[in-house]
Parts: sequence; structure tokens; C-alpha cells
Amino acid sequence: MRLTRSRDWSPLEQGAAVVLIALLSAGLWFGWFGWDTEYQSDPDTGRMTGPYEIWQGVAALLCGIVVVGLAYRLLHFFVAVVVLSASFTLAWISTASAMDASGLWAVGAVLLAFGATFGSAAMLGMAAAVETIGKREKNRGQPHESLFPRP
Repeated sequence: MRLTRSRDWSPLEQGAAVVLIALLSAGLWFGWFGWDTEYQSDPDTGRMTGPYEIWQGVAALLCGIVVVGLAYRLLHFFVAVVVLSASFTLAWISTASAMDASGLWAVGAVLLAFGATFGSAAMLGMAAAVETIGKREKNRGQPHESLFPRP
């Protein structure tokens, strides 16, 4: 089974591509969210927020677009969905399970796994649509081969 979109890559190169995408996906969690465990208190209302800020979510989304784009270019669609969602979820589990004595992290892990799978598939689908539109625009205006060539 080929893991990548390239037919010329050896099994070692394919494995390296999978590992690269897994590390980048897990890095999204650790780099943008995994380190932040402090909640903020609004002094006027006394309301607690956090631990994550909006800027972290926006930055993670932008970096995620790059990671998903790279995964789309390197891996088969379904391989990319599995690698992206599993590695992000496992990274989350590594921090959530260490901080939660109640065991509710397991419920969060299931919900995150579903959400990450759906989100990865949706973003990869958008990457496929962008590629298709780009190819269509590139071929616009070029002569098409006829089904019935002239003698």
C-alpha cells in the first residue's frame, strides 16, 4: 500500500513523510495550546476565561492550513486524515490526561478525535477543490483533444 501521492518514493521515504506530518500536527497542539494552562480573571466581572486566547486559535488555524496543505501534497487523502487527526489527538491526550484526575479527559479525547477527523477531512477536501479549480483554470483556453480525431 502506498502511503504517499508519489509513486516513486521508497517505503522509507513514505514513512518519513508520514512521520513529518505527524510531528507537525502534534506540534500544532504543543506549540499553540499545550503550554498554556492559566485561566484569566476579568477584574470587572470576576468571570474566568481561558486558558486559551483567541490569538492562539487563529495562529493554530493558520499554521494548520499550512500543515494540511503539506499533508495534501505528500500523503493520500485517507492517510492524511488519519495521521493528522490521530497525532493531534494523541498530543492533546498526553497533556490532558496528566492534568485530569477525574478521568473526563477520555470523553474529551473521543470528542476531539471526532472533531479533528472531521476538520482534517474538510480542510483536505478544500485543498482538493482548490487544486481542481487551479488545474481547470490552467487548462482553460488550451485546445482539447477531440473524441473523434480527424483523419
